[in-house]
Amino acid sequence: MDATTLSANFEAREKAVNELRALTDEWAGKDMPGEAREKETKLLADVADFDDRVKRGIEAVRASETAQALMADLKGIGTKGGETDETANELRALAIGEGINFRPDKALHKSGPELRAAIDTTAGKNVIGRTLFGRLIAEAVTRSTVMSGGATILSTASGEPMDFTVVTGRASAAIVTENSTIPDSNPTTVQRSMGAYKYAYATSLSSEFVADQTLDLVAFLVSDAGPAIGHGMGLHFLTGTGTGQPKGVLVAAPAATAAFAKTAKDTTVSDGLIDLFYELPQSYRGNAVYVVSDATAAKMRKLKNADGQYLWQNALTAGAPATFNGAPVLTDTGMPDDKVFFGDLSKYTVRLAGPLRVDRSLDVNFKNDQIVYRFIQRADGLLVDERSAKVLTMTGP
Repeated sequence: MDATTLSANFEAREKAVNELRALTDEWAGKDMPGEAREKETKLLADVADFDDRVKRGIEAVRASETAQALMADLKGIGTKGGETDETANELRALAIGEGINFRPDKALHKSGPELRAAIDTTAGKNVIGRTLFGRLIAEAVTRSTVMSGGATILSTASGEPMDFTVVTGRASAAIVTENSTIPDSNPTTVQRSMGAYKYAYATSLSSEFVADQTLDLVAFLVSDAGPAIGHGMGLHFLTGTGTGQPKGVLVAAPAATAAFAKTAKDTTVSDGLIDLFYELPQSYRGNAVYVVSDATAAKMRKLKNADGQYLWQNALTAGAPATFNGAPVLTDTGMPDDKVFFGDLSKYTVRLAGPLRVDRSLDVNFKNDQIVYRFIQRADGLLVDERSAKVLTMTGP
């Protein structure tokens, strides 16, 4: 989808949103006749369809920009037999048992598989630049709702255990009269450790694919490796049990008191979600988001207040999340249909341990004339403030 088509879809979406608002205002506080309800349903479907088109259009534009950036970075793009970029030559020339480490501070670091190179964390040097590493990790982040929703991302050179003090309750102050003893009050904390789980996969490419077009090879790393690793990590950052995998936000966050049945509708659902909102301490609400499944989002989208106004509001800016009761709503395919997460995702820390490794083998699929590329990223995650989130669980079968 080109920019012109994207703009046309966005304009059509805005028109449908305006019509929907006008219809809602016209019948606010009154029962809609059948014809108006049919129009409302159609407009909701149109807005959802245009939202999907705009989202796909933005992804297409971003992919095009990524390819253009790669072309600018690689000197030998589009030429055959001429001088090629060091990155492309390194990727093709990997020896058996040799790998490439993609790091924030350098585009490439060639080494044996077990060599760990420290990341410079002085004076802002830990900020990921516009290198191939940065684009790969950016692709991984977009595939994880927890990471793209605001999680704190920490890069370390290696994966040794790190101890964190997790806050489960805050200290409190009280009025003390003159000459009286000041009482003790300490935050409630527990010690938790974060390690590094290895997320990896391998893929086979024909030797022709690797040899013929430099751009295809590098674009493949961005478009395939990032999403694959990001999806694997993202699912665990959301639902991981903490045993043999990261502990996800749904497991780490306390259970909410608010609840409603899976089959509940209208005010029962909206009241439960509003109760969930106010279960979170006020200091966390300003940065909190809902994370739900697509099925739950569809249910939330139909809810109205006593005046007939929708509690769900579509974003006016393309690519921004919709809001419910003023808080952003994020969806994830890994989210269970009977759960609603509400919390501040910045209190979840994602640890990327060591560089993203890419290794190549010519021997595994030698008879098929294929080259095997192996991708490895070590990572873990931890909710460091358990007061920052709540999980509502729907009742019933």
